[in-house]
Amino acid sequence: MRYEFLVLSLLFLVPGVSFWLTRPDLRPLMLRAAGTSLPFAATEWLFYPEYWTPRFLFGLADLIGFGIEDVLFVVGLGAFSSSSYAVVFRRTPVPQGLPVTRPWLRAAGAFTAALAVTGALLAAGVPILYAAVVAMVSVSTALLLARRDLAVPSLLGALLTALIYLGLCLVFAALVPGVFDRTWRPSLLFPGRLLGVPLDEVLYGLGAGFGATAVPMWAFGWRFMPLRQPPGLSTTPSTSP
Repeated sequence: MRYEFLVLSLLFLVPGVSFWLTRPDLRPLMLRAAGTSLPFAATEWLFYPEYWTPRFLFGLADLIGFGIEDVLFVVGLGAFSSSSYAVVFRRTPVPQGLPVTRPWLRAAGAFTAALAVTGALLAAGVPILYAAVVAMVSVSTALLLARRDLAVPSLLGALLTALIYLGLCLVFAALVPGVFDRTWRPSLLFPGRLLGVPLDEVLYGLGAGFGATAVPMWAFGWRFMPLRQPPGLSTTPSTSP
């Protein structure tokens, strides 16, 4: 298959679409998580071709450093990784207290901090995938010092995201046989595979789930509460910026 990354990106939209349809109360969280994730699409040039070598629509990765596939991928990953904990454990996001001022600026600050950590690790010779995971986890952990109520949800969200991520990669491998052998570079630190999926990918899923569960809830001043009403009637967070 010529555009394997497009297939993977479309697969990563499926869980988020399912959550969107079945849990209306999570839509404000998913929208904000997807929006917060968008800048990560522009970091593809750090991964390509060092980490992997997929083909991109219109060859955009070679022209501008990222492609349409990256946008779809980070939106899908952000949507389901931010909400998987709430879906499985039947929680809903509610305002923590007084509205947070400039929440998007807080989210941008978290992204900037993660990018700075990634850059420092790359300068120290750490491969990009591991630098990205360490950045996501370290910045999120720092935020959790101020929001300890999010620690357990973030850990569980990381595990659930990794499981969903693994499942999607297994479907991907079935649709595009041999893709991990052709497109992925050999791992430097974790050369093994889990059910045929590179361990690096599972590790990335863990890091993404940890960060996506913690950062939007912190940035927008929400907390998780038990879902006591049918999803369609549940209290939703304010949709104001």
